Amino acid sequence: MTVFVDQDARVELELYSCNFSSAHYNGVGKVLSKFHKNGTYDYERAVKYIERNLVLPAAKDYLMCHGSMTQSLRNTFPKNLRMVIAEDIANAFRAEFELGNYWEI
Repeated sequence: MTVFVDQDARVELELYSCNFSSAHYNGVGKVLSKFHKNGTYDYERAVKYIERNLVLPAAKDYLMCHGSMTQSLRNTFPKNLRMVIAEDIANAFRAEFELGNYWEI
């Protein structure tokens, strides 16, 4: 299934998510590192986890800081856009894990 997303919003939110808060990003990295080291890493669950714990808070913070009061999260950063971003971040995490680069727990 092809998902059409606004590329400008995608790049903006992906960069904002990765730089949003080191506590969020590193926290997600630590959790996923633990699962990958234990051999229980599930890609689909990782994507949902990243969307819920990294991309969604970053999107909310972005709208609070840079949006107007008339913008809604649903219209500015729809769920399919957030899921595409979460997949990109999950792929980046998985590539690092396969190279043996883990966050220290």
